[in-house]
Amino acid sequence: MKSFCLSVFLGLCLTALFFSVNCKREDASSINNQPIEIGATLPLSGDAAVFGKNSQKGIDLALEEINSSGGILGRKVKIDYEDTKALAKEGVTAYQKLVSFNKVTAIIDDSVSSVTLAMAPLADKDHIVVLATGATAPQISGVSKYVFRIWNSDAYEGEVIADYAANQAHLTNVAILYINNEYGKGLERVFRSQFTARHGKVSGSEAFDQGSSDLRAQITKIKATSPEGIYLIAYPKEAASALRQIKELGIDSKLLGTVALNDQQVIDNAGGAAEGLVFPFPKDSTGTQVDAFKKAFEAKYGTPPPVLGDVGYDALHMIAKAAEISKGISGQQIQEGLKALKDYAGASGVMTFDDKGDVHKPMGIKVIHNGKFEWHE
Repeated sequence: MKSFCLSVFLGLCLTALFFSVNCKREDASSINNQPIEIGATLPLSGDAAVFGKNSQKGIDLALEEINSSGGILGRKVKIDYEDTKALAKEGVTAYQKLVSFNKVTAIIDDSVSSVTLAMAPLADKDHIVVLATGATAPQISGVSKYVFRIWNSDAYEGEVIADYAANQAHLTNVAILYINNEYGKGLERVFRSQFTARHGKVSGSEAFDQGSSDLRAQITKIKATSPEGIYLIAYPKEAASALRQIKELGIDSKLLGTVALNDQQVIDNAGGAAEGLVFPFPKDSTGTQVDAFKKAFEAKYGTPPPVLGDVGYDALHMIAKAAEISKGISGQQIQEGLKALKDYAGASGVMTFDDKGDVHKPMGIKVIHNGKFEWHE
């Protein structure tokens, strides 16, 4: 009887072990057959929608290439898009949905600094990588060890345009018209500091709310300071309104702008009022990867890559490369992989992250001349 009971007991144990091992194999197999989900928080509607949609095109192109080449670590990739409307509150909601519901460990973020800054403490707490494509506020540098960006900080952009204003345009008196969010306030502070350090004077500074179309009150105040130049910090939609109204009010000051104004809708909507506008922009990238990206983008969409198309493309490829370096897809593994990524030759240039999660791409000056964007000589 004891022998029989022992046999039954051993049989049950072996059966349990068999099912346990097979369940684990099935679980592992099931996981390996599921796609890796990566989040993307972009402004797909609202004033900055052009930036989000441009990034989305680059991401979708990279997604096709990665999945056709076997995915990440042998698994297909799926992008979960959420619309931030370029608003910090919407960005937080999008982040929470992606992390809690979609279980993403990495998020490709948009071009709006206030959104990135709102998400940063959450990313730090949850160990979720946030890779921003165009957020530029200086406060983002080092805000979290999980936040990276592949666009230059405004600390650099503001220095470039201030140096141009003082040493190339020889302006001594500049007024600032800026959007009242983290992007605008950050660049306003940097330009003010850098321009005054070069013996320039900021004659006046006026803010406007995001989405504003009538800026005449602010522009009238600026006109009263008789500025030699006006530094406009805005998104394309507000910029077009501001440029038209500056001209309507008879102001003939030198027009300075930001990288965000390298968008066709500025020319289309401002018309001749945009003529002569100068602004900093990353110098054109060259190399095999750049040529391949441009060719693939035109083949897919029928147009040359727009602003931020290349950084959206790079962002997904860099996350994939980081996962391969670390041999894993957890937030910590992707974070470690991005830190280890050196001299990555992307569509937007060669990149290495510094200890604050920033890259440093050379910049030049562009100008709107005869209704076209040209490099300033």
